[in-house]
Amino acid sequence: MQPEPKHILSFKTALTAGTIRAAADQLGLEPSTVSRNIASLEKQLATALIERGRKGVLPTEAGLLLLDYAQRQSGEMEALRSQLDALANMERGAISIALGEGFVSDFSQSVLEKFSRDHTEITFSLNVGSTDQTADAVIEDRAHIGLAFDVAPNPRLNVIAQADRSLVVVCQKGGKFDAAGEVKIADFSGLPCAFLNKGYGVGAVIADMEASHGFRARAVMETGSIAALKAFVRSDLGITLLPEFVVADDINAGNLRARAVAVSNFGSGKVSLFVRQGRRLPLAAQKLIPIMSRSLVALNN
Repeated sequence: MQPEPKHILSFKTALTAGTIRAAADQLGLEPSTVSRNIASLEKQLATALIERGRKGVLPTEAGLLLLDYAQRQSGEMEALRSQLDALANMERGAISIALGEGFVSDFSQSVLEKFSRDHTEITFSLNVGSTDQTADAVIEDRAHIGLAFDVAPNPRLNVIAQADRSLVVVCQKGGKFDAAGEVKIADFSGLPCAFLNKGYGVGAVIADMEASHGFRARAVMETGSIAALKAFVRSDLGITLLPEFVVADDINAGNLRARAVAVSNFGSGKVSLFVRQGRRLPLAAQKLIPIMSRSLVALNN
């Protein structure tokens, strides 16, 4: 007998939300109902699927197998719907993209405008988060496509396109931190800096650079917001480190300036476009990927 969809949904939501109560809130059910659904699933499969602890619920080894099955089943159904649309010559569908904040402008200007004009019935969901959150969203099938900086290698991810990008020092143009020449490693100990958190690829690269080059930057602010970093720099409070494409619009507008660092390969990382390994993507996402690969500035310029 096939597991009931409502039981599978309670199981998946509990693991995603982290607790039975949080899953109940998301599903609009009572916590006792969610627990009964999972218990029914465990009884039907004759095995424990979750473990309850102080920090919430975690999957057992059997639970991981069932979660993988459920994700594959969901992906197959989505692919079937896409194929049925294609048979009916319908240019429609929905695409979910997980990406870092620094890619939003590039995606909107380089890809979304033209793609939406040519495929008016295709809709988009953009999930903006850290590098870790972006990778997790793709692995857990919460997003079809991921776009992030310095993604850790993972056998569950299939990298479609990749480009090397280095960090640059970003300062207010004409401000007190704008100077001729390259920034030296020794300068960082005296420059007030604002950085992305370590969960972001940029933050991880900066931490690696500090370790490999033997310096400690004077970080006065850490944040998960690129908008906050730009505000910090525009207020001439200090500098930040970002890939140059992230601030390209501000540089072209004459508000910010990018300064190179006097060390070869300083802050080197990779921009990656990726999907989950083995996932059958809907037709709309299949159409979008090659356009992203050849049109995004972050991957091509």
